[in-house]
Amino acid sequence: MMSLMRTEHVLAFSSLVASIQRCTGIWRLGEVLGQYKWPDSQQSDFIYGSSSIGSVNAQFLAAFSAAAGKRSQELFDSEESDPEWGCWSASQELRNPSIKIIFPTIERVKNACNGILPSRRILCFSEKTWQRLRSVGMLHDAIPHPYDRVGQPMHVKVARRRFQSKTNASSFGWVYCGSHNFSAAAWGRLISNPFGLKSKETGKTNTYSSLRLHVSNYELGIIFTFPPTETNGITNKDCTNLDDIVLPFAVPAPKYGPTDRPATARAMSEAVAELAGLERERLIAEEMIEEIPDEEEEAVEATDYAAVEKEEEKAYAEMLWNQVDSSQSF
Repeated sequence: MMSLMRTEHVLAFSSLVASIQRCTGIWRLGEVLGQYKWPDSQQSDFIYGSSSIGSVNAQFLAAFSAAAGKRSQELFDSEESDPEWGCWSASQELRNPSIKIIFPTIERVKNACNGILPSRRILCFSEKTWQRLRSVGMLHDAIPHPYDRVGQPMHVKVARRRFQSKTNASSFGWVYCGSHNFSAAAWGRLISNPFGLKSKETGKTNTYSSLRLHVSNYELGIIFTFPPTETNGITNKDCTNLDDIVLPFAVPAPKYGPTDRPATARAMSEAVAELAGLERERLIAEEMIEEIPDEEEEAVEATDYAAVEKEEEKAYAEMLWNQVDSSQSF
């Protein structure tokens, strides 16, 4: 990439992307996926695996799921005149979480082939977000796939919504792969339009007419769609199967257990400190072993010293007797 783009090209390229008259973020997601009718009753899985999880809340999760085509099953006659009738809302998200977030646990990171350091450079998950989501039950462990990738850190951003056919074993849905972190900064945050005007980005009057989408980051991604195979009760046998796409992590991903914790910045810092403490204790123990002589060596040294001492005493005694003999001869 560096050989194709020079520093002086970055500004021009950014300006080109910004000038594209097309929806971005979740509005573009909704524009692409809104071309099809996705039957919620046949949904079997809705997952998003990312190496970076932003400050997600119920509002963002509901907006993302609504853009992905999720609809409310609780439709009341009194709501038919409401432009947001049938849309997935934050209150419904709080009652029934719509999506599973796939992110590695701290234990998986600690047991990685090259330790914690590589993951500290690519993983991002705030402690505040963890405290907000820990009781929701939407977090699942990220196990690299295929198996020979286990133990290696993953820098991926992949989403999938899967539906199961009612007539056969085939599946349909869509898969996203790109650079979007799972965050409002990447996908956009809905904010009120201060002038109450129709948004230029939507280009039409709809439920978002009084809202604007604030996107902080320019990201790029591809959505692979596998439309429903059944139309008017007829199954299209020539359609490809969603399951033919191999994801970079194992599915179904195991749900976090009661003691599991994501590899947040704090968790990884604590793990590094713990490892440093264990290493320090190991070095101290090794130094103590070097300073304390072995018992067997100590016993041999004591025996050798006693033997030398006896030889010296014998020689001294012989010298005294010789002196006595010399004095008696006179």
